[in-house]
Amino acid sequence: MTAVFTKQLADGPGAPLVLSHALGLDHQMWSSTAALLAGERPVLAYDHRGHGRSPAPPGPYSMDDLVGDARDVIERWGRGPVIWVGLSLGGMAGQGLAISCPDLVRALVLTHTTARYPAAAREAWQQRIRLVAQGGMAAVVDLVLQRYLTADVRATQPQLQEQLRRRVLTTDAAGYIASCAAVASVDWLDDLYRIACPTLVLAGELDAGAPPAMAREIQERIRGARLEIVPGASHLSPLEQPAQFEAALRSFLAES
Repeated sequence: MTAVFTKQLADGPGAPLVLSHALGLDHQMWSSTAALLAGERPVLAYDHRGHGRSPAPPGPYSMDDLVGDARDVIERWGRGPVIWVGLSLGGMAGQGLAISCPDLVRALVLTHTTARYPAAAREAWQQRIRLVAQGGMAAVVDLVLQRYLTADVRATQPQLQEQLRRRVLTTDAAGYIASCAAVASVDWLDDLYRIACPTLVLAGELDAGAPPAMAREIQERIRGARLEIVPGASHLSPLEQPAQFEAALRSFLAES
């Protein structure tokens, strides 16, 4: 377990909420979401190991490592059980947390994520690891941005694309490689039936990395889970389609 960097972004009387970011980014990807919730509830975000201001211990990392970090985040905060909102890598950690530590999770939002990759996708992750090992983060930043944002968003929001580019390029390469190993090996699918808390699964209509079919697999395995597809979004709907993401999140929070 690694003591990762955490930051409380909002406070209020409602149920506490933890925000968990995507691979190659950091807690700042949630700044707009946290601002919307200011005054409503306590909101905590953190940087995964190997990302942002968190340490990057030697890898490879496993999903169990990331789940252990998530458990430690909640226990150190002392505000659990929490509503967990995880995007991509953060959603993978959230699934494992809800499976292994159900007492820490009162509700779950799984956004642009998967519970298991097919063999071809796992090999693609190994290729990405090799690219970063040979050329650093610059070798994959364009690929990452093409996966994270639609072509329309990249064309019409150059400032957003540049912010994400800088964040990816400043990610520790060794930490990124170690995290890719965890992502490639994610395998929660057969254990999702153990999740009993209210769950919202969100997918981007145009997401090639975690397409709606993967979200539907998750939703079908978690009793009572709700699935929503965000039109026009790729992999980062909180940034690409913030109004639609906010509406889906607020509706779920009102019921949880």
